[in-house]
Amino acid sequence: MFRVMIVDDEPLVRLALGAIIPWDDLECEVVAEAADGYEAWERISAKQDIDIMIADMSMPVMDANTLLSKLQEANLRNAPQSIVLSAYSDFDFVRKAFLLGAVDYIMKANLDPEHIIPVIQKAVNKLKEKTVSSARTNSYSDSDSKQRETWLRGLLREKDYLYNLNLTLDDSFHTWVSQYANQQHVIVSLLPDERLDNDVHLVKIIRQGMEIVKVPFELIQIQEDELSLLLCFESRVSYLNIRERVMEILDSLRNTVKNFLNITLSVGVGGTCTDWKSWHQRYIQAKYLASLRFSEGLGRVYYPEVINADEKPHRTAWDHTVMMQLMNKGDSKWQQLLNAGLKQLSDVPNVTLESALPIYEELIWNIGALLHAKAMNWTHVIETRRRPYEIVEQFMFREDLHEWIEQLVFRLADLLHSEKQREDNPQRLVERVKRYVEQNYCKPITLGQVSEWAQVTESHLSKQFVKETGEHFIEYVTKLRINEAARLIESEMKMYEIAVKVGYENPEHFSRVFKKYRGMSPQKYRDDDARKKI
Repeated sequence: MFRVMIVDDEPLVRLALGAIIPWDDLECEVVAEAADGYEAWERISAKQDIDIMIADMSMPVMDANTLLSKLQEANLRNAPQSIVLSAYSDFDFVRKAFLLGAVDYIMKANLDPEHIIPVIQKAVNKLKEKTVSSARTNSYSDSDSKQRETWLRGLLREKDYLYNLNLTLDDSFHTWVSQYANQQHVIVSLLPDERLDNDVHLVKIIRQGMEIVKVPFELIQIQEDELSLLLCFESRVSYLNIRERVMEILDSLRNTVKNFLNITLSVGVGGTCTDWKSWHQRYIQAKYLASLRFSEGLGRVYYPEVINADEKPHRTAWDHTVMMQLMNKGDSKWQQLLNAGLKQLSDVPNVTLESALPIYEELIWNIGALLHAKAMNWTHVIETRRRPYEIVEQFMFREDLHEWIEQLVFRLADLLHSEKQREDNPQRLVERVKRYVEQNYCKPITLGQVSEWAQVTESHLSKQFVKETGEHFIEYVTKLRINEAARLIESEMKMYEIAVKVGYENPEHFSRVFKKYRGMSPQKYRDDDARKKI
């Protein structure tokens, strides 16, 4: 029988949990109670005889998360499987409880057998699996476990790993790898879409998520910010069934990580294989697919049939020599070439950072050469002491990298021509654009047209306009038009004439926009104004 402890500061809750659950049917018995976390900690740490602990999130003296934290730090020989009792408003605490090792939670509003029994059964199953796992691996030492982890990482990452270490003659290696015989394997690459200070929580959450889905797996940390899953399926399972199962597993896993760590994962799935000697090839495929987040977007799952991972994308050339020459001369046409070059790169699909890196590194090298020729260095254009090549390699998404390059190149141009900087600095640019809009708002006008007139990239103008005015460009234009329309409404002009006068060819569209900003139709605005003058 598994031994259960109930920890809650409300005696009625402890009594109810002890009475309404058929503990014998679950192979459990309630052997202890506690009114707060500190009392529970003293009992568990002293005797280490509790298999399952049910603890309320909010208790005096010591709450559940503090108790879980102490249990985790103590690294007890026989730590209990922990379940927390939660109110609806406690989700942030529940999230932390999972990070501290809780296996599940029970809503206090649902204290009935229908909701509680499956959670208890889950903890019981984990205890049974732990017992079986311990029996299976008790012949292995910690060094054996680390050796198997090293083997798995090596087989995934290195093509000639076996040859280099001569493992073909190692009996222990063959004993370990034989367990994967007569199975179908799927290698999955997992890339967190944010830089993590500590991967421990991510590894823990993924392990907990995988243990729920009941598929044999190995989770290995390839390197910082990169994990890989080896999923194992029976040989008789069809390809379509495996694909459906993998999709379910990854959807569940990504949701779990998002819910409890608030980060997304970019995932690459390698093709199915039946031989462990193919793991390296499948890992390379999976890693390449996950890395497509650079051009295709973060937080997605990439499967091999969607994109042929064996075909490397065509490298797009970007001859920025003329752009650099124009910039050196102070000719503002370099901005058009920058915009065109970045757009050309953005239009190429299925690109990883690794495959595109030479293009960006060449631009960085040319900027560095120009700085050196002007007796300057990178500290003049980069606010951090990190090398520019290191900065480029940290970008996960292409749009973010292009925005950084834009800012870098504009700072370089300002630095090269300090006297022209006074004319083209962000404040001066926005003032010029505002004057242009004031003179042309009665015509069809777009951000693209104005950026072309100002000879800057569209994204650069958009960011500077918001930064300096606190408004988006289109919002500024609309308010200018509506304010002028409100002034003209006081005249005897007809409504359709006013609409055209302020840049709206469609009177109905003008009426809708006016009502949105002034809270009433143009006609009602005119009527109210007339009444005020009486």
